[in-house]
Amino acid sequence: MTKLITGRLELEGIDLPSNFHNQTINVLTAHESVRGFEPKRIPEEMLQAIITASRSAPTSSNLQAYSIIVVKNEQRKDKLARLSGNQKFIHEAPVFLLFCADIFRLKYVTARQEYGFAADTLEMFLLAAMDASLALQNAIVAAESLGLGCCPVGSIRNDPMAVAKELKLPKGVFAVSGLAIGFEREGVRRGVKPRLPAKVTVHEETYSSEELDKYLNEYDQTMISRRTYDGRRVSLAGEPEKEGIEYGWCEHTARRCTRPETIAVSASLRENLKHILKEYGFLLK
Repeated sequence: MTKLITGRLELEGIDLPSNFHNQTINVLTAHESVRGFEPKRIPEEMLQAIITASRSAPTSSNLQAYSIIVVKNEQRKDKLARLSGNQKFIHEAPVFLLFCADIFRLKYVTARQEYGFAADTLEMFLLAAMDASLALQNAIVAAESLGLGCCPVGSIRNDPMAVAKELKLPKGVFAVSGLAIGFEREGVRRGVKPRLPAKVTVHEETYSSEELDKYLNEYDQTMISRRTYDGRRVSLAGEPEKEGIEYGWCEHTARRCTRPETIAVSASLRENLKHILKEYGFLLK
């Protein structure tokens, strides 16, 4: 039986000196998305700890341009699961958090102080999305440090208008990502997933693509040997399958990039996102 590797340090053979190896590093390097949960309630004090850690994330200029919506209602989780690609684990999780970019509050405060809001810009949307994303990451680390499993859910953006209606989001609030949290079901982990080599994603001083093909090929072989994409091939719309092609990270990623971002194989989702954002109060000037 293949040993389940639960930490990136072990996976990549990184041996850190003991004074640079602590519990925080262990939690961060052991992250694995968990998609199966026990029917067990999360204690309110534990959830409060996670939310407080999330709210302690960095925020640009202290604008705090994000909101977190805590969903526990079974019917609402079912609805959000259907809107997110019918992913069963969303319903299984006792808590589903929604991290939203939020400029509604900023517009309200600006009007309250009797000024005109002139920050309808792409920068403001990026700022709010970053604030929400940083809060999301803090929540992941906090949850995992407490022994919970979790999985970010980007497919909450598949049908933004329906999600906004279900959550009663005002204009200026957009759900960037969900986060399913709970006590993981036994046997759902597959081990820490290999990442691209540091030589590809970490650059010293200036960007470099030196030996990019070499490291991409190495990573491809790693993912192929793990059979990561078995049963998960992205179809080529109207085109025949290539013969003799090794289906690894490069082929999978290239196919994903030939059309608007999608998780579902039957349709291109989110391709009207820019229009929807404008409809929902993000003008992106």
